[in-house]
Amino acid sequence: MIRQEQYEIWVQNGLARWDMLGCFRDLDLASTVATNHSARTRLICLTFEYGKMISQDLVREQGPVTTPFAFSSYS
Repeated sequence: MIRQEQYEIWVQNGLARWDMLGCFRDLDLASTVATNHSARTRLICLTFEYGKMISQDLVREQGPVTTPFAFSSYS
């Protein structure tokens, strides 16, 4: 196969750390897994040609936004 697409799911852990949850060849399966995850997730499409990555596109980002002051209360 000369050109192929791969879909990766990344999950935010902490304020600036993202960990890969999994990678899939099928967009429907990757989308279902990403949708059913409760943390902030990114679904990314990677396109490879002759074994080299030629593009990386954000398909969807969802979930709660984690900020340094999200849980602070000031009176």
